[in-house]
Amino acid sequence: NKANTKRIIDFVKTLKKEKDYIRSMGKRLEIRTYRPINHEKEFYGVLKAYDADSVTIVTDEEEEMKFTKAEIALIRLAFDF
Repeated sequence: NKANTKRIIDFVKTLKKEKDYIRSMGKRLEIRTYRPINHEKEFYGVLKAYDADSVTIVTDEEEEMKFTKAEIALIRLAFDF
């Protein structure tokens, strides 16, 4: 069923538990924030580090960005089409 497949894909892509972060180290992520940061709410980059309170990515421009988990509305693997 198409609805179940979408739910499974969304569940797999969204990072929620520590094991999700471990599995995603070095992979490209999409991060959406609740509030704009430098006039942006959507960020893409490779997961460099994480801890209980924060996530650090390296953007395509080689800029390191650190987000508190409280700022993050959505974090998931990025899929380029």
